[in-house]
Amino acid sequence: MKNSEIKIKVLNDIKQSKLKAEAEADKNLELAFKDEEFKSNYKEIKKLKFDIAKKEFAKKDTNKDKILLKELTEKLKVQANKLGYKFSDFRPNYYCKKCNDKGIINDLYCDCYYKKLNEALINNLGINVDKSHTFSNVKFDIFDKPNEIKKVYSHVQSWCEKLDSTKYKNVVLSGDTGVGKTYLLDCVCNSLVQKNIVVNYFTAFALNDLFLKYRSSFLEENSSLLDGVINCDVLIVDDLGSEPNLKNNEEYFYLLFNERIVKNKFTIISTNLSLEGIRQRYGERTFSRLANISNSLAIKMINSDLRTEIKKTTN
Repeated sequence: MKNSEIKIKVLNDIKQSKLKAEAEADKNLELAFKDEEFKSNYKEIKKLKFDIAKKEFAKKDTNKDKILLKELTEKLKVQANKLGYKFSDFRPNYYCKKCNDKGIINDLYCDCYYKKLNEALINNLGINVDKSHTFSNVKFDIFDKPNEIKKVYSHVQSWCEKLDSTKYKNVVLSGDTGVGKTYLLDCVCNSLVQKNIVVNYFTAFALNDLFLKYRSSFLEENSSLLDGVINCDVLIVDDLGSEPNLKNNEEYFYLLFNERIVKNKFTIISTNLSLEGIRQRYGERTFSRLANISNSLAIKMINSDLRTEIKKTTN
């Protein structure tokens, strides 16, 4: 599914949530209206609220009306309980209390929209991001160099927290297989999603497949295929260098990273390659985009194989 289609689906899902909440409240009220006393009291309260609004607009005294309204409301709550309802059952139970499931507040997208959008984007990619992987619950004692790894995590966490002000548009995490790079990227993803930042998460292999589809698609479909990786706030690429080294790969990676810098977007990648290895595999232009000291942060993760360490702790 294209990113533009995902955004439409998210808004439609939020709209459906709103309609469902309102339909359930209407159904409860309709059933409660079978009790004539409840129905009469409810309509009297509704009329009284309207009268109070009119008087307040005309700057007339409404104290007596408000006292009566309070009495009638308490009576209605008792009646509702006798009928097996809570008073809140007659009001829509919206998922988002900020926007009442509209997805928009004052012409701006609500936090609930960004949260659902991030979840939809990640689910659409098929990337299994473990939601339990967070900066707050990392067990550094499983590392043979816990202090060094802790510094790396602290550095990357700070980058996530200061994303609005950091000069580093690119972060390159390099290190041998099994040192915890993917776990750290999961922490990054979960942290940013909680802040309602639009994240797109690819393995290098999946990104390579996307480039292949781009090459073979019709011209009018091309731009939409790469929209998600070019325009998301943060692009996460795991295991760069593990993908097949196909023709034109170097050019596509350069165009992607360059375009994101031009658009002032953030990119964080993990790789088993050294910086020199990135230069040799992807060329000088791509290397200059990822390793420019003015806007890129290169971090080397040094530790024995984390998966071996985990195995040791469970034996």
